[in-house]
Amino acid sequence: MENRNKHYALGLTCLFLAIGAFTASHHEMWRDEIQAWLLARDSTSVFNLFANLKYEGHPGLWHLCLMPLSRITHSPVIMQMFHLLITSATVYLFVRYAPFNWFQKLLFCFGYFVLYEYAIVARNYALGLLLITAFCVLFRERYKRFIWISCLLFLLAHTSVHALIVTIAIAGALCCEYVFGSRFSRPLNREIEAIGDKRPLWIGFALIGIGITTAVLQLNPPPDTGFAVAWNFNYDPKRVNNIVKLISHAYLPIPKTTLHFWGSNLLTTYPIFQAIQIPLCYFFMLFSVLLFLKRPTALLIYLIGTLGLLTFFYVKYHGSIRHHGFLFLTFLMCCWIYRDSPAINFGKTTQNDTDPVVDRVLNVGGTVILTLLLICHAIGGVIATRMEHRHIFSYGKLTAEYIKSQGMQDHLIVAEKDSATSTVVGYLPKRQVHYPRGSRLGSFVRWDKARSHSAPSKLVIEEALKLSRQNTQDVLIILNRSLGAERREQHNLTFLVKFTGSTVRDEGFHLYLMPAP
Repeated sequence: MENRNKHYALGLTCLFLAIGAFTASHHEMWRDEIQAWLLARDSTSVFNLFANLKYEGHPGLWHLCLMPLSRITHSPVIMQMFHLLITSATVYLFVRYAPFNWFQKLLFCFGYFVLYEYAIVARNYALGLLLITAFCVLFRERYKRFIWISCLLFLLAHTSVHALIVTIAIAGALCCEYVFGSRFSRPLNREIEAIGDKRPLWIGFALIGIGITTAVLQLNPPPDTGFAVAWNFNYDPKRVNNIVKLISHAYLPIPKTTLHFWGSNLLTTYPIFQAIQIPLCYFFMLFSVLLFLKRPTALLIYLIGTLGLLTFFYVKYHGSIRHHGFLFLTFLMCCWIYRDSPAINFGKTTQNDTDPVVDRVLNVGGTVILTLLLICHAIGGVIATRMEHRHIFSYGKLTAEYIKSQGMQDHLIVAEKDSATSTVVGYLPKRQVHYPRGSRLGSFVRWDKARSHSAPSKLVIEEALKLSRQNTQDVLIILNRSLGAERREQHNLTFLVKFTGSTVRDEGFHLYLMPAP
């Protein structure tokens, strides 16, 4: 049985890697992917990297991993390869060790988040998924390997703000289990008593605390930050309902079959689903609480993690599907560790007690619901990969290839929108272009207040004209919209090419050449 499971894990991982590699080869990275690459590539040292990261809103573990890769090659393709290997390792660990049946494991591997969002879109979240999976693998022997557990949680806290919230949930639950769990569970009490030296436990908890603290310190924004600066502490019933709906987006991630499929949800187009969406979300939460009720460790992780994420989405940043996915990951993690969590019986049971029947119903219901959810995830994964093959995700890559094919990579470049054009820069060996938003040279986006003003085409042309006169060189202008014939003639601009109609709406480009005076 052990060998069969190992072979099944290897087989699924190889199949996943083949499909993922083919899909990744058709994926044009967008600005958030390239932003991390540019930060790693163009930071001169680790200290300089962390100085540049202060506006990002995420800790820096992913960027630290990319930094040595960026010294090997300037091509961000190596980041895609590394990212896919991370998710493939997750797939192997899940299939090899997760306490689910073969069909559920198959569905998980080709679900929306695993096959697409955390495999093809190269972001820091895949690293968090891998560390959560590794934590679940070690959870059964957590008190024997607590130092390893604490190291994983230390790293997990530094992958993303959402993984940090999950880390806090896990740390809180483990602390409560250690302090109070032995009073209610004899097996757990015997397991803790069997540990002679308690110092590794205290060192482990201290390490987790340090990891959480240092991650929070990294997330503390500077005074001049210009992105997501508002906090919303006012009670708004409509906003509450919109945040609760995110549970259905995370649990049922089935995108639309359209150009702009990314982040969409097919189910919300049906009036019947709109009518039941909020009650369905509350049902998911209530059923999960009942399912984990007799396993307080799993219950605490689920409650703290889910409510913590929803609270963050409410008070700080609504986020996108890649962020909402941590709601489902929290639920799935609790389903995994459920059997290895200490059980608590509420009161005395008798032969006529209905608790065993209720437990059986909940367990069967949990298996059915989890399978149905994973089927929806698999449908979403198939749709997303199909749309990825059919449509251009971002025109940053093709624009950069055009610039290189025309021998213009060494031209002075002025870009209308820094966040969009940074995607083009990531595919160029060039380290700096001129961004009128912020009036500075750069590659990655610096999310400060200096760039809060817009850059109309008039300002872009004025900046380009100024640079052209200062350097007596042709200037390549990259806009996100077309220029009228009158303005082109006024400044003697030559229209070169346009790339429009990408999945990411604002990553289409219009290129113009301003001749040297």
